[in-house]
Amino acid sequence: MLRKTIVLVIPIFLAMLILQQSLPVNGEFEFQTNYRIILHKDSSATWIVELLTPLSSEEEKADFQEFMESANREYMLSSFKSTIDSMVDKASSTTGRLMRAEDFSLEIDIKGVLKQLGVIEYRFTWINFGIKTANTIEIGDVFEGGFYLFPDEMLEIDYSELVDDYFLKLISPTPSREEASKKIWFGKFDFSDGEPKLVFQSRVLTIEEFLPSTDRVEKGLSISIHGKVSPPVPDLIIQIVYRNPNGLETVREVAIGENGYFSDNYTPNITGLWSVSVRLPPDSKYKISGFSQPLEFSVYEKSGETEGLKLPPITTLLLVVVVLLIIVSTLLLLYRRRRGLPPPPEEYMVSDEELILRILRNSGGKLAQKQIKEATGFSKSKTSMVLNELQKKGLIRKIKRGREYIVELV
Repeated sequence: MLRKTIVLVIPIFLAMLILQQSLPVNGEFEFQTNYRIILHKDSSATWIVELLTPLSSEEEKADFQEFMESANREYMLSSFKSTIDSMVDKASSTTGRLMRAEDFSLEIDIKGVLKQLGVIEYRFTWINFGIKTANTIEIGDVFEGGFYLFPDEMLEIDYSELVDDYFLKLISPTPSREEASKKIWFGKFDFSDGEPKLVFQSRVLTIEEFLPSTDRVEKGLSISIHGKVSPPVPDLIIQIVYRNPNGLETVREVAIGENGYFSDNYTPNITGLWSVSVRLPPDSKYKISGFSQPLEFSVYEKSGETEGLKLPPITTLLLVVVVLLIIVSTLLLLYRRRRGLPPPPEEYMVSDEELILRILRNSGGKLAQKQIKEATGFSKSKTSMVLNELQKKGLIRKIKRGREYIVELV
């Protein structure tokens, strides 16, 4: 008759003791029990119950080999499945969550080289073992009444499948030993009600908003950056990275607010095209997902008292052509007057207002007032007077920018 020391003290798991009757074998063995729980992202868990016995002599090895060959595996697995189904049903009733056990298997083997062990391994998957929310996975509520490990027993919880998207936020009680993505407790150990308890926090953050206050700023003035992180992680530090036209970075750290919003003000020091992006410090537990390319903004410097309006090449060319036409027309008119020639037909003559409108149309619909003055050859006061008349008629609008006016067709 096989003798084994496997006792699992959880009120909803008392049926595990039935396993003592499910392992008939000739000879006498004493087993050490190891419980391994492998957590999955969908809140399910793979349970592995290992019964280990040392095979110190050839006689013990032969006895266990005989057991391997004669064991009624179908009966052993059926008994184990019945036991697990019963305790999972009880856990489902206690927690109020729909649960089930599936993918049962049994392996009996001799393992090890220098130190050989007889191993009986039961395995199954517990569906809905943990509580999963949008941002957390929590383990522990199935352990009603706690959990008890006898001397030489071990409980191992493996969460290596979660580490890419979650980090361990809380664990109770303190493990006997910690390994990479594993927490281990050795018996004798008496867990309290609802323990072991582990809470995993999602490390994936989404940038829902990330915008500069403007896409063009004057050198010496500040630009404001604001954004929003989801889910909100109050006081979490993120980095706003400004890259100047020379490729050099300035990194500024800001804290996320209660509602997930963050902001920063920065004064760029050189002109040209800048970019701004957001990232986390290298040692952060979190990671940013789904963030697009850095945003861009330009920094300009005023020339003299007014801001120079930078025009596209095609607009500049059209402006030059218009000016040349005006010059040619003026010279032709002077020539006719001196030679006593009749003036050109009326259809070739344009009013001051029509001249300005043509210049604006040929320049893309927008010019600085100073540029219109230069293109027409009018005085400053005449240019202002004609533009005021056009504005009264609703044909143009004047926009104040610094000390200069920008004129746009309506």
